Amino acid sequence: MTTVTVAKEEFVRKCEEVYQRNKETLESKCEGKIVALYDEGVAAIGTSIDEASKAAEKKFLGKIFYVRRIGKFSAAGILF
Repeated sequence: MTTVTVAKEEFVRKCEEVYQRNKETLESKCEGKIVALYDEGVAAIGTSIDEASKAAEKKFLGKIFYVRRIGKFSAAGILF
């Protein structure tokens, strides 16, 4: 089993920067959906946390993801 050590605040900051760089496109095309982000980009978008996280895991096995609702009323979390 792999142990992951992450500076959570730094990871969240990087993921929010990714969101901000993609905000206009995400909010105009995917408002209300869930986006899975990692520190370098957008991993996947889905209609639920489960859908977005499973799609992200298929693309980027072993990565840690930050998920949030797309739009101004976001809810966020980190998935290991």
